[in-house]
Amino acid sequence: MPVPELSVTLNRYLAGCKPVVPSQQYDYTCRLVEDFLRPGGEGERLQKELLQYAESQENWATSLWLDDMYLRNPVPLQINSNPFFLFPKQQFKCGTDYLRFAAKLICFALSFKDKIESHSLPQEYSAGHPLCMNTYYHFFRAIRQPGSEKDIIHIYDETAKHITVACKNQFYILHLGDTKNDIKEDILVEKLGAIVQMSKDQEQREPPIGLLTTQNRRCWAGTYHKLQKSGVNKHSLNMLESSLFLLCLDEPLTSKPNYSSIRRESINLEVETMASHILHGGGSDFNSGNRWFDKFLQFVVSRDGVCGLVVEHSVSEGITVVRFMHDFLTYIETPPPDETCQSTVFIQSPIKLNWELSDDILCTINDAEKKMNRLVSDLDLYILRFSDYGRQFIKSNKMSPDAYIQLALQLTYYKVHRKLVSTYESASLRAFHLGRVDNIRAATSEALKWSQAMCDESQDVSKIQLFQDAVRKQTEVLHYTVKGEGPDIHLVGLKEMAKSAGHLPALFLDRSYQEFMNFRLSTSQVPSDKAILVGYGPVISDGYGCCYNPQNHYIDFCVSSFFSAQETSSDFFALSLEGSLLQMRELCLKASEQQGRKKEELITASV
Repeated sequence: MPVPELSVTLNRYLAGCKPVVPSQQYDYTCRLVEDFLRPGGEGERLQKELLQYAESQENWATSLWLDDMYLRNPVPLQINSNPFFLFPKQQFKCGTDYLRFAAKLICFALSFKDKIESHSLPQEYSAGHPLCMNTYYHFFRAIRQPGSEKDIIHIYDETAKHITVACKNQFYILHLGDTKNDIKEDILVEKLGAIVQMSKDQEQREPPIGLLTTQNRRCWAGTYHKLQKSGVNKHSLNMLESSLFLLCLDEPLTSKPNYSSIRRESINLEVETMASHILHGGGSDFNSGNRWFDKFLQFVVSRDGVCGLVVEHSVSEGITVVRFMHDFLTYIETPPPDETCQSTVFIQSPIKLNWELSDDILCTINDAEKKMNRLVSDLDLYILRFSDYGRQFIKSNKMSPDAYIQLALQLTYYKVHRKLVSTYESASLRAFHLGRVDNIRAATSEALKWSQAMCDESQDVSKIQLFQDAVRKQTEVLHYTVKGEGPDIHLVGLKEMAKSAGHLPALFLDRSYQEFMNFRLSTSQVPSDKAILVGYGPVISDGYGCCYNPQNHYIDFCVSSFFSAQETSSDFFALSLEGSLLQMRELCLKASEQQGRKKEELITASV
C-alpha cells in the first residue's frame, strides 16, 4: 500500500472541499494548505513520520483506518454500522422447514470454513489482478469487543467447534464435534427443534441480555466490564464470543414499520419490512434482543421465510459476505445428498447460557431496550427498483455504471437540497496486502456544475458537455482511489501521526476538514445477480445511506434516513433519484443523436 505524495493529496483535498464549503471558507482552507505545505513545515514532518511508520507495518493504512472509521466510533452498531444482507424470501411449507433451512446454513458454513482453513477457497480477482483474501479468515474467528477508549477486534487463534443459537432472546451453545466430518441435516434439525422447545420454558427465561450490544460503545464497555466480574457471566461471554457464528431463530414481525408515505406499493412494503427485520430485528417486542451485534456473522432465519445475515462491519467488507451468500444459494439449489447413511458425528444436547445479572445491569438492559425501540421507529427505509434500464444501457453509452450512478446520486441530492455534500463510496483496496477500503469521492466541482445546469431549464448543449466532464472526473477519481492514491486515508494517517505527537495542526481543526469528513451521503455498490438485497442506515443523524446493485436491465437501491431529521426523507429522495435517472437517459439519447448528426455531416462533407 503506497503512501501518496503530500502535494497530490492536498490538491485532491482542496478539490473535495471546493464544492461542499462556502467560498470564503474555501479561501481560508487554501491558505492553511499552503502553510501546511511550506518547506520544513508541519506537513513535511508528518509525511516523514508516516513514511517511517509505513515501513514498520504490513499495511500502514488498514490499522489507522480501522481505528478512525470503526473502533473509536462510539455509536451503536445496529443500523448505524452493521449492514443487512437479505436472502430472497423462502417458502416454508411446514413447521420444521425453517429449521431445515437453518441446518443447511450450518452445514454450508462449516464447509465454507473448511475451504478457508485449507486455503482451497478460490482466489478472487479484479481486472486480472489477485485480491487479498485475508478477511475471509476472520469470518469464524472474529469478535468485536467494547473498550473504554476504543473497541478491540479479537481474532481467536483456533476456530471453535460450537455455534451459538439465539431463540426468544435466550442463547444456547450447540457443540458440533469435529466440524471436518459431515454432519447430517436431520440431526441438526432435531437439535434446533430441541432449542425451540427449551426456549418456551418461561421459568428458565432470562432478560434479553443481547440488547446490551445495542448500546453506545463506551456505555457497553462499562456494562461489559461489570458482567465479567461474575464467573458465570465470564464463561457465557467466552462461549458466545468464541463460537463460529450466531444463528438467530426469529419470530415473524406481526406489524409493519411506521412508514412516512402512503404512496408505497404493497410489494415494497413487504420487502422493506423484511429488510428492517434483518437489519435490527423489529424492536424489543420482536427480535432485537435475539442478537449479539458484536459477532461478525449472524444468520437470521424466521418461520415466515424472512432470512438473511447481519454482520459486524469492521471485520470484513460486504462483497465477501455476498460471495458467501451466493455460494450458499447455489448450494441449496443442488440436489440434496444421500441421507440414508448414519452420521458418525455425535452432537451433544444444546446447553443454555446462564447469566448473573445485578439490579444495575437489569436497569441498563431496560434503558437499552427503550433506546433501541426509539432507533428502530426512527429508521426510514425505502427500497427502489428502477426498472427503466440498467447497466447494459449505461455501458452502451461507454460509461462506467458506478460513475454514472454516483452522478445520479449527486444530481438527486442537489435537486432535493440545492447543494452537494461530502459523499462516501467504499472503494476496495484488496489489490494490496491486508487492504480494506478507501473513499471514492463523488461530490466534485464538475458534478456540481452539471447538477446546477440540470436544474436550469435553459441550455441543452452545455448540459451534455458538463455531464461528460463530470463522468470523466468521476472515473478519474475512481481509478486513482482504487490504486491507493485517494486523499482520505492519507489525511487520516497524517492526522494520527500528529495526534501521537500531541498536537493537531490547524488544517485538521478547520471547519472545511470537518465538512470534508462529514458524510451526509454514505453509499456503496454491492453487486449480486441472485436477488440479494443489501443495505444499512445513515452514518450521521441528518444523512442518507444508499446501497445499490446495478443489473443489466434494472438497478436496486436501498435508501435510508431518519424520520427525526427534518431535512431528509427516504421515499422523496428515492423518487427524486428515479427522476434523475430518467433525465440522464434523455441526456444520453440527445448526446447519441448529436454524435449521429456529426457523423452524417462528416460523411456528406467527404462525399
